[in-house]
Amino acid sequence: MKHDGPDIVYGKHVFTEEIMSLQFIKMAWIWLAQKKWACRLIVKFGLFVLLFLVITMPNPWLTVKQIAAYIDIEALLNPDFPQMKEINAAIDARLPLHSTFNEEYQTIVKFVYDSIRYEFDWDNWQNSEYWPSAVDVWQRKREDCDGRAILAASIFRSRGYSDATVVASLRHLWIKVGNQELMGPDKEKLMIVEKGKKHFLLPSLNYMLESFADQLYYYPLSRMVLILCGSLILLFHPHKSSILFLTLLATANFGLILIVDWSRYVSYYGQMKLTLGFIAGSLLMFASIVTAWRPQWCRIILCSRKLNIHKTEIS
Repeated sequence: MKHDGPDIVYGKHVFTEEIMSLQFIKMAWIWLAQKKWACRLIVKFGLFVLLFLVITMPNPWLTVKQIAAYIDIEALLNPDFPQMKEINAAIDARLPLHSTFNEEYQTIVKFVYDSIRYEFDWDNWQNSEYWPSAVDVWQRKREDCDGRAILAASIFRSRGYSDATVVASLRHLWIKVGNQELMGPDKEKLMIVEKGKKHFLLPSLNYMLESFADQLYYYPLSRMVLILCGSLILLFHPHKSSILFLTLLATANFGLILIVDWSRYVSYYGQMKLTLGFIAGSLLMFASIVTAWRPQWCRIILCSRKLNIHKTEIS
């Protein structure tokens, strides 16, 4: 019984803080509503960018490093880090006495797969995309396709294959050694590094849609829902109808679920196909976004419909 007092006081303190937070949000909502359209647009765009980065790339330092990796992926390939001797000794122990080049290739790739457990970047690093260095991959012992490819290319270079490089598509990274591509090459390329220079290729529209579906299938649904809800809030401002907003929120999220279900179909069968679910989901999301942006259009349509019904009844 002696602890009841402090617990109650603490509960009241937390409750007061929540009320103050809600009041601050309400004041900010009203303050922004009183600004000119151009000012609201700039503020909302900035808030959307911040929201998107916080949800998809919550670690700003890793985001900066990822931008640097896009600029210079060669900096991630390190054939000389201290543990490389240990790695090559383990690979040599797996090789037969008179191994061929192809046997060596396959042994290196299998060694990387066995040593580095597959884990998505958003689970491993919390950021949606991060290309670690070969050292980071080996120390962490878990990575997705990009980290595995970076480590494999570094191992090949340490064994004298100086032309070993990384190849990227919209959804996958693999390696190229000489004329041979390893680690599950994708059917279309986006980037290839040759002699330290990056070359970019334009994928087909069909492949881009397939890659988009693939990313949707694997990406955490909770993060997509947060981005969608935050976007609808920014679009709906400065309107205040909670019933309309909750309706739009439910409609948009149902549309998102239909699109994600379509992405599972495309990813499973490995072929692009526009299903009825995708079309319905896209229309629901589009209608929700447009209505959140311009709810008065919805009122005009409803009023016009009521007027037509009234005229019909009179006639």
